[in-house]
Amino acid sequence: MRILVAALAAVLVILLILWVTADRDRFVNPYEEVNWQAIDYFDANLHTHTTYSDGSHDPHQSIDHYHEMGYRILALTDHDTCHYEVRPSTLYPWTALNDIFHEIKDQPHGCRDATFGEQANEEWQDRDPDQLGMLSVEGSEISKSHHHGSYHTHYADGPETEEQSFQEIEELGGIAMFFHPGRYDREIDWYVDHYLTYDHLVGTEIYNQVDRHPFDREKWDRVLHRLMPDRPVWGFANDDTHGNDHLGRNRNTFLLEDLSLEAFTDAIRNGHLYLFVPDERGVASDIRIHNIEASDNRINLEIEGEPETFEWITHDPQTDESRIIHHGPEITLADVPGDANFVRAVIISEAGRTYTQPFGIERAE
Repeated sequence: MRILVAALAAVLVILLILWVTADRDRFVNPYEEVNWQAIDYFDANLHTHTTYSDGSHDPHQSIDHYHEMGYRILALTDHDTCHYEVRPSTLYPWTALNDIFHEIKDQPHGCRDATFGEQANEEWQDRDPDQLGMLSVEGSEISKSHHHGSYHTHYADGPETEEQSFQEIEELGGIAMFFHPGRYDREIDWYVDHYLTYDHLVGTEIYNQVDRHPFDREKWDRVLHRLMPDRPVWGFANDDTHGNDHLGRNRNTFLLEDLSLEAFTDAIRNGHLYLFVPDERGVASDIRIHNIEASDNRINLEIEGEPETFEWITHDPQTDESRIIHHGPEITLADVPGDANFVRAVIISEAGRTYTQPFGIERAE
């Protein structure tokens, strides 16, 4: 009898091991490496124009506005089409803004019938990001083809094709993202091919200004359905600031253990951020994602504050549209359609809407 019991126990142990190690569907959590007890929250805008191209604020004025609204990370991303022939470089560093102004102030302005000096509101002033408690990110907007952002490089010289631009950004060790894809009629295959070709192309805007291209999110979901979970594409919400009405319309909330360029770069490459879109300009979020508990078959969002509702969204390949599939802070694989390759959450609160990055679904062979 004892031998039989021991044999049955051994069989059960073997079956348990086989079940644990068996191939089965599972969630892939982009926040898995985030140490929620050690991080702080840093709001960023990564799409900002000044009087260096076609914005209405001087560079130091843009910096001051975002500093006053509590943003800690900012990229000045002026258009290459406006200034690159006069000075083919980015508006960087912030501590050299006055020198840049005097270098170009009497040069013809590429966007309007004026010189840089005539376009400016006043003589540009230097700003020290360390003194402001901010992180300055070098950037530009490449605008002759499908608009996209270039970061961490001086690149700003107006290529004719996306391929030329992405290759140059890659060679310079930079990072890129697509801007306002809902503005263009490019096929989803075109986006998929570019994401598969360029590892440094980290993602796409899903909000731009006051949601002026609502199709941005549907395009994102279509791309995610094609690429997830093997090739994630991160979403971003940017002001695309040209004037006062654009300031503070969107916030990318980065989850960083310290406010450094290294931490920011790691986060933007790995999707360690979420997005907040306020109902009113300049309003900060009234909630925070405090923790994400995730296992192979379950995701639970722990929130500080008082969210009103949670929506879980995926792409429906039958209708080729985005679809809400579940409500509540927790979702399990049982709540997810069998043809879904990802889910993402939208948390609705009194102040606005918070968007997570996509959670992949790895299907068993």
